[in-house]
Amino acid sequence: MRVGIPRALMYYKFADMWVTFFQELGAEVIISPKTTKKIKQEAVNIAPNEDCYSTKLYYGHVMAIKDQVDYLFIPRYGASDKRYVGCPKFIGLAEVLRSMFPNLPPIIMPHYNTAKGRDGKLSFFFKAMKIGSMFTKNPFKKIRALRLALKKHNQHKKDLVIDEKTLYKWEQSELFLNDPPNSNHGKRQLKIALVGHSYVLNDPYASLDIRTILKEQEVDIITSEQMPRELIEKQMDKQNFQLYFYYEREILGTIMHFLESKTVDGIIHIMVFSCGPDSIAGEMAARFSNRNPAVPLLQLVFDELTAETGLKTRIEAFIDMLRRSIDAQITFQTTKVHV
Repeated sequence: MRVGIPRALMYYKFADMWVTFFQELGAEVIISPKTTKKIKQEAVNIAPNEDCYSTKLYYGHVMAIKDQVDYLFIPRYGASDKRYVGCPKFIGLAEVLRSMFPNLPPIIMPHYNTAKGRDGKLSFFFKAMKIGSMFTKNPFKKIRALRLALKKHNQHKKDLVIDEKTLYKWEQSELFLNDPPNSNHGKRQLKIALVGHSYVLNDPYASLDIRTILKEQEVDIITSEQMPRELIEKQMDKQNFQLYFYYEREILGTIMHFLESKTVDGIIHIMVFSCGPDSIAGEMAARFSNRNPAVPLLQLVFDELTAETGLKTRIEAFIDMLRRSIDAQITFQTTKVHV
């Protein structure tokens, strides 16, 4: 049997686990292609207007594979943390798609939410076994598939999230965490924190290939996905409230850390138009930046109308401003020493 997985939203967090699980059960996994102009256009035409840009793209990815599969896998994901949640639209997305397009293939839509004491490890196990029973009756095969899937997922997180020692080495230019930037032609290499949701940062079309733009501009980046979790929580613990949205904590904690540590030359924060949690994190980040403006913060809002040309212009202007600021500081320091 063929299982279709849309290449959007939580795919970028759990792809290794999902693909391994279904393949080990004996299913053929079909993943939608990378986002294209055609996928975007269809998504914008059929998705509800009030949905955020990233959720709209999900509709396009579903349409791209619906005729190629026997099942669609669209989990109703709430949270994997007991205190904080993800976007509530993730929980209802599968039901909305089924109601809007009744001719879709059957949707596998397990609901998993650890927030407020709902689901735990045992619940996760039983839900996985129930899905596995659709493909095999062999209990050992189902358990093995789950074990290997979790192993893949844990390895993905281990490879992605760095520790504080690795962060320090990156700050000291002892290593690269992402693709090395183009030759700097004798210029000082800029370091920029690229902050945003994984399904934007890792989708070249949705992000207008911002990572390549920064690479061509001779910029060495670190992403919010890679940040040590303990540093993020340390920043969030300083607040007199608890931000309820899990992935916005990752975004805001990263921004707060670099505003305080001043170990990067600038921060670029990508936000998705009409995303409620993003709007909250964005407003808070702007206020923290105004209080501590030593590290410039550029906030970019992406939607289906955002143009690559306009983005490149803003990135180039931001980087030029950073370089001018650094040159001015060096000149001032040199003059001060001579005096």
